[in-house]
Amino acid sequence: MNMQVDLRSARARKAVLGQRIGDTGFKLLLLVAVVFGLAAAYLFVSGWGRFGYLSIAVGLMGVMLAGWYRFDLAHVPVRHPAKQLDDILAPALLATLHAPYTPRSVWDVVTKQWQGIFVTNMLLLHPPAIAQALSTTEADMAAMWQQALQLMQESGETELHAGTLATAIILLSPAAAPYLTHNKLARDDIQEVYGWLVRQIGYANHPRANFGGIGRDWATGFTPTLDRFGQNISRAIEAGGGYIRFVAHADLLDGLINNISQGTPVALSGPAGVGKSELVYALADRLIEGRTPSLRYYQIVSLNASAILSAAGSQLESLMLMLFGEAIAAGNIILYLDEAQLFFGAGTGAFNMSQLLLPVLKNRRLKIIASFTPGDWQHLRLNNESLAGNFAAITVNEPPAAAIMKVVEDSATILDHHSKVLVTYEAVREAYRLSGQYMQEDAYPGKAITLLDQATPYAANQVMTAETVQAALEKMRGVRVSRAAAPEAEMLLHLEDRIHQRMINQVQAVNVVASALRRGRAGVSNPKRPVGSFLFLGPTGVGKTELARSLAAVYFGDERQMIRLDMSEYQQPEDVARLLSAGGQGVSSLLLSIRQQPFSVVLLDEVEKAHPNILNLLLQILDEGQLTDAQGRPASFRSAIIIATSNAGAADITARIKAGGDLSAFERPLLDKLIAGGQFRPELINRFDEIVLFRPLKEPELLQVAQLMLGEVNRTLAPQNISVKLTPEALQRLVQAGYDPEFGARPMRRIIQKTVENAVAVKILGGQAQAGSVIALDVGDLSLSSNAAVADTPEASADSTPQAPPTNGSAPTTT
Repeated sequence: MNMQVDLRSARARKAVLGQRIGDTGFKLLLLVAVVFGLAAAYLFVSGWGRFGYLSIAVGLMGVMLAGWYRFDLAHVPVRHPAKQLDDILAPALLATLHAPYTPRSVWDVVTKQWQGIFVTNMLLLHPPAIAQALSTTEADMAAMWQQALQLMQESGETELHAGTLATAIILLSPAAAPYLTHNKLARDDIQEVYGWLVRQIGYANHPRANFGGIGRDWATGFTPTLDRFGQNISRAIEAGGGYIRFVAHADLLDGLINNISQGTPVALSGPAGVGKSELVYALADRLIEGRTPSLRYYQIVSLNASAILSAAGSQLESLMLMLFGEAIAAGNIILYLDEAQLFFGAGTGAFNMSQLLLPVLKNRRLKIIASFTPGDWQHLRLNNESLAGNFAAITVNEPPAAAIMKVVEDSATILDHHSKVLVTYEAVREAYRLSGQYMQEDAYPGKAITLLDQATPYAANQVMTAETVQAALEKMRGVRVSRAAAPEAEMLLHLEDRIHQRMINQVQAVNVVASALRRGRAGVSNPKRPVGSFLFLGPTGVGKTELARSLAAVYFGDERQMIRLDMSEYQQPEDVARLLSAGGQGVSSLLLSIRQQPFSVVLLDEVEKAHPNILNLLLQILDEGQLTDAQGRPASFRSAIIIATSNAGAADITARIKAGGDLSAFERPLLDKLIAGGQFRPELINRFDEIVLFRPLKEPELLQVAQLMLGEVNRTLAPQNISVKLTPEALQRLVQAGYDPEFGARPMRRIIQKTVENAVAVKILGGQAQAGSVIALDVGDLSLSSNAAVADTPEASADSTPQAPPTNGSAPTTT
């Protein structure tokens, strides 16, 4: 093809004239024809026939020009085979191009037409900024034309419009590269946006369907009850001019039509959001267009279970029989039972019409499509095999990624139209990515569409970007998914310091988990696994649980964001079902907890005591980041931090430290010993991101622990405006009494309770401390005995260390 544009060709001149007339000119010509026609009639009646003929001539001229525009100039056809570019250029583009044809001049033209505006808006490009860097040399345009022709050929288009040319310039121009890089866009993304545009043009040019005319409805029965309790999907589609959008499951339509034509009820089985309702809408569109002879002009009516149940009362059976009777008598009704489990007694607000429906289904007179989740369909098959056997089951799975993107893009266009918010391509892509990571209870494409819809209120300046979607997810789910801002980034970079405000020593453990959190927050770690997974090994009372609490507080914002399970309670095979319970079978269900609190620290205490079957589940969590309940519904652990603790090897760690050894090179020998002794399986050990050894606390470190615990006492006293402080001698004696190398910091809490808290209580009740007082305690106030720590068995609570050190007030001191 000759890469030339001849603006003097007949097609070019027609295009220019058509653009000049436009729709406004067309309407004006029709108005001229009508006005002069009426004037002619008046002149003839008034006896001015000579002028009447002149008016008729002008009116006819208007009609002729309007007809020329309507049937020729408005739609200048392309010429195939094309000899040069002006044969295939879209009329709007051909009419506005001007020589010389350079990348910059052409860019200025195409970005003022709606196709070019669509491309630049979706990619968030600023046309004037790119124009300044584009070439002004005619020779550079040849590659742009060639790229545009290639795009046309690949997309199957017949004319070259502004969107095609804009896409070609973006793909080839170095000027656009920095903007694309800044928006994290690659060549595939640009071509995806172009495909999105091509579909929109196809929808706009789709001929209006023939839905059968008024005679179609006269041939059907009277359905007042169905009209009251059902939604006529077919009429809704007809009112909108057809269901013109990408159908991800179009390959299932033929099977669905075949079963319905034979009178076989159909059960659509698929997870929520997979597109079962969209498949029914596509079927309704196909039927009312009359493209299926066996079901020509059939209408689909969706029944509302909630409305039926609330209105029927004790007359439910009579109402259902009336609905079925009207559908059968009409002769062209297909009933659609969305969320069909509500019609068969499963779930809140449900009613059971199984026995009522069974004889109706057997005689094949009523055409029904029912929609189930996989779990609900399996439940019906197990509990009512006779009813389920009458349905032909069609499984609706998640479509491929390319099809999902097309569905979400089309939904974004509709959302754009209704909400007046520009939904950009990067917002669509981010909704697809984040919904897959954080909304695993639902299926594609529905969950991505839901996230886009929920992000609409967060759009800035009526533009939805990737940041908008991130903000919406953060607000709704309490998870951090956006790039860390400066204050938060500073916190993450100094995370160890934040944790050490709560944790005493254990530097290696803190460093390891802080590094994992930084990887997760920066988007470096694997998104299909938990944020981090750790096995904490060490003696009791050294801070394993406190580190888990610190992570919950620092990373997730609240130490209550922690799910804690004592694995010694899961030592039997039947405990697996209790752990995987979806609710209603006990409060210790791990799946129920993670669904309610997906962004949390999952702490598995004494993991070595759990049954091997439960450890197999832990393998799946660490590998895939999710578990599946008995109903086939996944629960995601990909937003959680998994920490398993164990006292296994504690004696070896203590002996190593007493002998003056270092733990840095002791990990491998200790793990080998634990594996050889059968306490851990190697496949479990290898799944953790890090194995962290906790060493016993020394007496000076226990002094810091005591200070943190005293800070907790002061926070308890704060509402009374009273505080407590210990003399250095009393604090040292307290540490000596509470120090036990075998139990770490655990005895210290009991010692503080029996000494410090008792002494404070006596002074408050004795009137020796009022609001504003600082209670000073010395050794004699604490009633310490040499065997105070030995006499009591350490409490079985978790390793825990209170938070801030005490603050010394300036109020008067009591003794």
